[in-house]
Amino acid sequence: MGRLNVPWCKGLFFGVLIHLCTMGVLSTKKPELLPVVGITGGIGSGKSLVSAIFSSMNVPTFNADEVAKGLYPSDLELRKWVVDQFGTDCGRWKEGKLVDVNRAALARIVFDDSSALALLNAQIHPRVGTAFRHWHSAQSTNQQSPFVLREAAILLESDSYRDCHAVIAVEAPIALRAQRAAVRLGISVHEVENRIRMQWTDEERRKKADFILHNAPEDALLNQVIQVHNQICESIGKDIRFDS
Repeated sequence: MGRLNVPWCKGLFFGVLIHLCTMGVLSTKKPELLPVVGITGGIGSGKSLVSAIFSSMNVPTFNADEVAKGLYPSDLELRKWVVDQFGTDCGRWKEGKLVDVNRAALARIVFDDSSALALLNAQIHPRVGTAFRHWHSAQSTNQQSPFVLREAAILLESDSYRDCHAVIAVEAPIALRAQRAAVRLGISVHEVENRIRMQWTDEERRKKADFILHNAPEDALLNQVIQVHNQICESIGKDIRFDS
C-alpha cells in the first residue's frame, strides 16, 4: 500500500473548509446585531405595558428591571455585598445561609437615600449590561425581528441609551402613576411618591427621547405604539408595517 500524502490531505481539508465558508455552510462571522430601541419612563408610567404591545408585534424585549431582580438569588457575591453594605435585614436566610435579598427592606433604604441607591446601581448595572449583551447577541441570530427593545427605568441616567438607535419615553400623570405603582407593589402612595422624586422628571427624559408615548386612560396607547413601530422600521430600512 502507498504511504499517505499528509501535505496533500491538509491541502484538501483546508480547500474544502474555505469552500464551505464561502458558500455560507460554515461561517466564523458573527451575526450583525439588530438595532436596539430603548424604552424608559418613571415608575407606574406603563413601560411594561408598552413593551408587551411591542412583543406582540414580534419585537423581542429585554426587561432590565426584571433581570436585575433575578440577579439576587443567583449571585452569591452580590447578595453578600448587599448584606455587608446595608445590613442583615436586607438578606433572606434559610438554615443560616444567605439565599436571597429582602428587596422590600432594601428598597426602603435605597429609595430614601440617593447615595445608597447610587452604590447599589453601581453593582447592579454592569451585571445587567453583561446579561443584555449576551441576550442581544442571541436575539440577533433571528433576523426576522426588525429590532430589539431594551426596557429600563434608568436607561437615560445610566447612559445605556447611548447604544440605542432610538429612545421611547412613556409618560402618565404623576397621581395616576403613584396609584398604579402602589397597587402593583403593595406599598403606600407616599412611598411611591418618594421613589418618583428619586427618578428623572418627564421633562428631563424628553430631552433625550426620540418618541413620547402618553399612557393615561384617555390616550389611544395602541395606536401610538403602532405609529412609533412603523417609524422605527422605516428609519432602519425594514418594510414592516402595522395598521393603526
